[in-house]
Amino acid sequence: MPEPRDIVRTVTRCLAAASLLAGAAAMAEEPQVSVTHDAARDATQVHASMTMPAPPMAVFAVLSECERAVTIVPNLVSCHVVQRDPAGHWDIRATEFKLMLLVTIHAQTRNTYEPGKRIAFRLVGGDMRISEGEWRLTPAPNGGTHVDYRATFAINIPAPRFMIDQAAKDDIPTLMRNVERASSARVAHCGATAARC
Repeated sequence: MPEPRDIVRTVTRCLAAASLLAGAAAMAEEPQVSVTHDAARDATQVHASMTMPAPPMAVFAVLSECERAVTIVPNLVSCHVVQRDPAGHWDIRATEFKLMLLVTIHAQTRNTYEPGKRIAFRLVGGDMRISEGEWRLTPAPNGGTHVDYRATFAINIPAPRFMIDQAAKDDIPTLMRNVERASSARVAHCGATAARC
């Protein structure tokens, strides 16, 4: 049987989270996505932005979790950390994607972290020719977060450019909405201290 103080603490945390999300829900919006082609590098460039109700540390926690990434990133089959800075400033991740139901892509990226503010990534191995970019998080009104995502990527496997660009146009909005849902759920479950949940 839970102690009364534990029940009160849990109820208080839930009420605080509900208040935070209710106050910020009005800012939820559809992601703004731009997909262009970098002719000089023969690569796809993506820029996406969205204001999310959850605070920056909750969004950061979702974006930095390798273990749950397969539930967030479209077409991601696996993600595991192969090397990690003991201080938590960077890691190297091995990922596997299934693209267009035809091709499996393996990539290793080095990710650097500024908690609650920025995640940058760059390719260090695998099947990709280019994979680099960043997530930037800035506080928004009512406790939310403005999320800005920029990436450039190219695969080493011959594929029609229009198929790659269309896949990005389909998947990036889904990615942004998944991040929003997961970060809001984290706040609802963990309260304002979502980063430590």
